[in-house]
Amino acid sequence: MFGGHELSERTLEYLDAVARFGSIRSAATATGVNASTISRQIAALENQLALSLLMKRGRVTALTEMGEVVCNYARERARLTRRFQSSLQEYRNLERGHVTIGSGEGIVSVLVKTVLHRFAASHPGVTIEIRTAPLPRLVQMVRDDEVDVCIYAGAARDPILNARPFQTEPLCAILPVTHPLARREKVTMEDVVASPLIFFQPHFAAQTYVDAILEDRQLTYFPAFRCDLFGTALSLVAHNLGVAFMTKGAAQDYVDLNRVCAVPLDHPIANTFERYVAIRAGRRLMPAAFDLWRDILSANSVAP
Repeated sequence: MFGGHELSERTLEYLDAVARFGSIRSAATATGVNASTISRQIAALENQLALSLLMKRGRVTALTEMGEVVCNYARERARLTRRFQSSLQEYRNLERGHVTIGSGEGIVSVLVKTVLHRFAASHPGVTIEIRTAPLPRLVQMVRDDEVDVCIYAGAARDPILNARPFQTEPLCAILPVTHPLARREKVTMEDVVASPLIFFQPHFAAQTYVDAILEDRQLTYFPAFRCDLFGTALSLVAHNLGVAFMTKGAAQDYVDLNRVCAVPLDHPIANTFERYVAIRAGRRLMPAAFDLWRDILSANSVAP
């Protein structure tokens, strides 16, 4: 913006042509534009800037010092425009991009197995940033647009969230492989409370479900351990130090390594443990983030 007016791209092209060909007439011949048109538009630009842009050096028309400044500006602007247009095309074609996912810690492994492995393979130029946090913090990150897409467990009724069900998977007792109940198809809360219990912090969705089941069964038990990471709880179980509570999907890596067993809890509340994918209501996602959102919704199923 100069003098309250945007510099004309066409006039800047004429000025550059005069600098390259040494005269207005030669520039007119090279560009196929009438010489008077070029002369008139450059004169108008000089009036706009209140500075001379051209000068005579013998028979050659050359740029003044300010003319050089204006031409350099025009060339740089043209380069930036080309780069911007190229970037736009890359983002539209999903050759580049950046997606930030907010997730509960226990859902990351599920997300990797069901969606991210395939998404990363089909979008090799897209950087995926994963940020884990408790549910209240995840909701705040969605509110503040710190994340594009949010994955969480348990219901979060907030009008700011455009939330859709992602998966339903029963809450399980996570047992050491040598535990007497490890080969059961289902276990009750009464079955497992004889063992040391491993709880999470109260704001964890899995813990709110455990607390609800204990309250429903009128049971009161104090944990041997209370953790703020699923990995910590799984490590404690694997070392035969207690029984934890989470979904099989959250424990899948340890289950696959035969370090723990996941046995569904036999209680109606345990069967309603749902995962959701959410974005801020009204937000328009960039193409890569929209593709991820769509992939997660298409994976909407009951986890195995």
